[in-house]
Amino acid sequence: MKADGWNTVDPVGSGRVLEPEPKSSATRRLPAVAAVPLGATSAFIVRDRSVLLVDTGNPGDEATILAAMKQAGLRRDEVSLILVTHGHPENYGCAEALRDLTGAPVAVHEADAGAVRLGVGGLRFPARVVPGLIRFVRERKIDSGSGGVEPDIIIGGIADLGAFGIRGRIVPTPGHTPGSVSVLIAGGTAIVGDLLSAVVPGGRPRLPFRMDDPVAARRSLLDLLAFGPELVYAARGGPWRGAAVLRWFGNGR
Repeated sequence: MKADGWNTVDPVGSGRVLEPEPKSSATRRLPAVAAVPLGATSAFIVRDRSVLLVDTGNPGDEATILAAMKQAGLRRDEVSLILVTHGHPENYGCAEALRDLTGAPVAVHEADAGAVRLGVGGLRFPARVVPGLIRFVRERKIDSGSGGVEPDIIIGGIADLGAFGIRGRIVPTPGHTPGSVSVLIAGGTAIVGDLLSAVVPGGRPRLPFRMDDPVAARRSLLDLLAFGPELVYAARGGPWRGAAVLRWFGNGR
């Protein structure tokens, strides 16, 4: 469907735009979610009474995010909150720059706050990951010590977003990292960061390759699906129908 004039893509992840349904007043009032592709990851713009930014990409991606906002007719000062779903650099890399440009506070779960403060230079990776990381940094021309940010808001549990003009809530979903969180938006949309990912564009969702606690990740996903989201967005893939995700994972796969 369309909400507030924003398109949502085919839920199976094909990238096709669905035909609009007739707009009722209830539909127009639903929060709208738009993905902002940033290479291997995505950020999300949630438009309600104000604007929520979910994840920020790597250092330097702020221009792409602001351009997407401008194209949607949104002003920088409409952003009320910048939410980092977890403490990996491709999710918080330009949070500080966006905070400076929008004036909005940055929020992160307490369990990942330390990683977000350290930035790219403070992360430690398995040996097999280092060559690829060095190549990625060189290609993107990212300084290896950049990207860290001091959070303004520390999340400890389920948090209502009403104070920020967004009808929704933040839900801790640990497993990918200890402090991973997801967002449940009024109208039936979930944004899960890297709790799910697709190997290829349009592919079926899978738990991420890199997980701090695989058992916790699966439990977090099933707990989130218990809320009954209609659409599930992830930084790498989707959106998928919530009922389909539940069928794929509810039998233990």
